[in-house]
Amino acid sequence: MKKYLLLTFGLLCMSTAALATRPSQQEMTVRDAKAQRENAHVVVEGKITGRAGQSDRYWLRDGTGRILINVERCNKARRLIGRQVRVVGKIGHENDRIKIEAKTLNHIK
Repeated sequence: MKKYLLLTFGLLCMSTAALATRPSQQEMTVRDAKAQRENAHVVVEGKITGRAGQSDRYWLRDGTGRILINVERCNKARRLIGRQVRVVGKIGHENDRIKIEAKTLNHIK
């Protein structure tokens, strides 16, 4: 009986630890995203205000600031300039700038 209780307790602890280490899908502001560490998973909503020089980089702005987003895998970004979007990705750095490497980019109606 004690073995089963210990086994159950161990499995419960392992599953709780796994949940604690999963990336959060909670939305944050641009300011909060900029404060995250390298490779941190982020979800940010804002407006794409335009291109940032190169074809796969755009500016995302919300009420707290703007951030560079890299949308290599998303070919619809050009059509979303001026629209509200939700970006899911991870934080990266490039030339002393903080950016979001977008995994998904969706228009918000």
